[in-house]
Amino acid sequence: MESHGYDVLLLAGNAEAMQRGYVRYVSNWRLWGGKGFAIFPRRNDPSLVLGAGSQSYWSGRVSWIRNVHPTQDMIRTVADVLSEQIKPTGRVGIAGMDHVMTYGDMQRLAQLMPEAEFMDATDSVDAVMAIKSAEELTMMAETSRYIAEAQDVLKATFAPGLTEREVMAKAVEHLALRGCHDGIAHLSTGVKPYFRPPTDRVIEEDDAINVSLEFSGPDGYWIELAGVYSFREPSARRKRYFDTSLNAIEEVKKMLRPGVTGGDVTRTIEAVFAEEGWDVTERGIWDGHAIGLNVIRPPYGLIENTDVFQEDMVFNVHPGLMVDEDRLGMFLQDNLIVTPEGGKPLIEYPYVWHVL
Repeated sequence: MESHGYDVLLLAGNAEAMQRGYVRYVSNWRLWGGKGFAIFPRRNDPSLVLGAGSQSYWSGRVSWIRNVHPTQDMIRTVADVLSEQIKPTGRVGIAGMDHVMTYGDMQRLAQLMPEAEFMDATDSVDAVMAIKSAEELTMMAETSRYIAEAQDVLKATFAPGLTEREVMAKAVEHLALRGCHDGIAHLSTGVKPYFRPPTDRVIEEDDAINVSLEFSGPDGYWIELAGVYSFREPSARRKRYFDTSLNAIEEVKKMLRPGVTGGDVTRTIEAVFAEEGWDVTERGIWDGHAIGLNVIRPPYGLIENTDVFQEDMVFNVHPGLMVDEDRLGMFLQDNLIVTPEGGKPLIEYPYVWHVL
């Protein structure tokens, strides 16, 4: 805050998975509905501004922030709290200014504080949050283990005759019992890598099932891990694609050092697919992203991305290339800590095609 000239930080949040992280980072409060704001002065005690009701009541007991302001008019209350902290001409850095805070809220805040200078602090706050402490890495490794266990539950449960919902519910239950209350448990049964929610469709013996579990752990940090299952040996072509994806992830591990860019990740993955003779016809999704409290943040695995990796960032790599005329694809994910020696997996998660 000193180096950027902010007198106070206003951290915006709402209950959407990719937009609650700023408030969680400074308060350890998980927004479960609606929006909220954390006010973090350079020198005085911080505050939370939340809607009246349960969130304000419990945040005062769960969060380490004790100044909680329940209100029906959040922006008026935000302006009042800010005015107590800074001079009328003070400088307010706003995290989430363009993608979390609404246009109407921003306009009203500017009207209520006409002399204040509002600055977009999203990039500077992201830069702090992207570098994970040893404590944060421990939290993320714990969540990784929970999700790996949930994939083991699926391995033991998948069977022809059960519905997709019956099986996937077992994984979700395992995670919920361990404090992973926010997440996505999706699958794919086609040749394309696009996941979908489970349905009441009955699982068949010829199915090849690709599962993605994307969940935040008890402390709010997100992890994504995939699993691939079938009841018969896969075709040589699909197994070859699976192996190429793993080879691409291994090459990313080798090069993921401080100083490389998101675009370097994509170039590495594309080179592996080219070397192994695939005709790349489409990109189903980017090749990865930094991961943490806000799920998806830069650097991104896209060819034009110039964001630079720094030590102790965590990058979720998932090659997104589709090949040949049928757009064959698959979605494998791993979570890598950026180190001077290359990408280090948060946990050892053995990727194999599980023939059940």
